[in-house]
Amino acid sequence: MNSYALSVLIAIMAAAGTLATVPTYASTFLEEACPDCGGDDLYYKANLAQKAKVPLKIWTDRTLYDHSTEIRVVGAVSNLRGDAPVTITVQGPQGNIVTVRQVEVAGDNTFETAFITAGPLFKQNGIYTIRAQYGPQEINDKVQVELVGAPGVETGGACHANEIAVKGGNKTYCIPYEIYGSAVVKKASVSSETKSVVLTIDARSDGSIILQIPRSVLKSESNSGDTDFIILTDDEEADFDEIDSDGTSRTVEIFFAEGTTQIEIIGTWAVPEFGTIAAIVLAVAIISIIAVTARTRLSIFPRY
Repeated sequence: MNSYALSVLIAIMAAAGTLATVPTYASTFLEEACPDCGGDDLYYKANLAQKAKVPLKIWTDRTLYDHSTEIRVVGAVSNLRGDAPVTITVQGPQGNIVTVRQVEVAGDNTFETAFITAGPLFKQNGIYTIRAQYGPQEINDKVQVELVGAPGVETGGACHANEIAVKGGNKTYCIPYEIYGSAVVKKASVSSETKSVVLTIDARSDGSIILQIPRSVLKSESNSGDTDFIILTDDEEADFDEIDSDGTSRTVEIFFAEGTTQIEIIGTWAVPEFGTIAAIVLAVAIISIIAVTARTRLSIFPRY
């Protein structure tokens, strides 16, 4: 074989060897970037993929909030910079700085914080920009969320951030809940007349809401035990699952479509709008009015 043919053969073998190693390298990189890609947790895989591609990434648990909830901010960095914190700045709808805080980065390259929307800092409705910066100015990321509802009004009363304040007459009842999708609960009420709990919501996407309904607020039962609730979304029969039940409450997950404005849960009994004491006071007042009226009428006529 002459030297030219030998050179060509060596070149071909080198090219073949290079091509053979490319898939192995690519596979190794993908395994390092996303070691759990065979799993079913899409949120976890997305986090890993974004973390592998960019130096800093932040997320929020959803994009729409009201003024009695909590904005949960989660993020990740690709490379740790010693003990340097992540600086998070929240900018209001008018471009004003709402708050600034520094958050420690954990050993697994993640960080997390939360902002309570009740109070003077988040009193305006509109778009808020949450920006994270890690070290140099060019290492940054941002996300936008929207606040809706009645700003500056205490909608929850004694209820916690993960509870809906349900109005019934002159009382407020707290129902634990979780909501998924871009949606918020604007107000809620209970009526003994319709035997139902009604939620007014703002749904910007398809989603679901999990309600842990106290039996002291709403029941659906017969002589033989519990019966299914009737649940409507915008006066149409809704899809729902009852996922738990015990002696004090029943937990249901209700599915709603984008644009839904009302959810109604109908049972066989609902707490009266007026409590026992209020009912007694009302009864005494009525009796007093009747007595006074009767005495007044008698005094009109002369006595002989």
